[in-house]
Amino acid sequence: MSEHRVAAALLAGVVATHIATVIGYWMPGIGLPQLDWNRVNGLIYTPHASQDIQFLSGGIFHYADGVVFTVMYAVTLYPLLRWRSSPMGNVLKGLLFGTVLATISCAFMTPRVYYPHADVGFFSHNLGWKLILAVYLWHWVYGLHLGVLFNPREDTQRA
Repeated sequence: MSEHRVAAALLAGVVATHIATVIGYWMPGIGLPQLDWNRVNGLIYTPHASQDIQFLSGGIFHYADGVVFTVMYAVTLYPLLRWRSSPMGNVLKGLLFGTVLATISCAFMTPRVYYPHADVGFFSHNLGWKLILAVYLWHWVYGLHLGVLFNPREDTQRA
């Protein structure tokens, strides 16, 4: 992990994105709306395609986004966060990153990209508090797993 940070970030990005994606489908089990980022992205990328193609194309871009954001986190943001690189410190870093992504999602992506012709309101509040909570919970699951999986040693611990 510590010697191959980009490769570790790629693996962490795939796993964290996958686990969060599965949790998004399970959200109705706890009374929250289902988050199907694969289909939502498919509607953006391939609006005139069949539902199956939208799901597939949206899934490809969704996973690519998760991996790219993870690499950006590992290469740029992670080194800037001065918390100790302990398991707990790395989980907190991942949760902070997830919180930033959820805030961007509620404040920009949902109103401007996913629903530009609907009045979703400031911070997507017209879609209801449950959707906002689901978006944050989804990104926290992603961030939690990112922090657990991308856990390099401190530079002082290296041989």
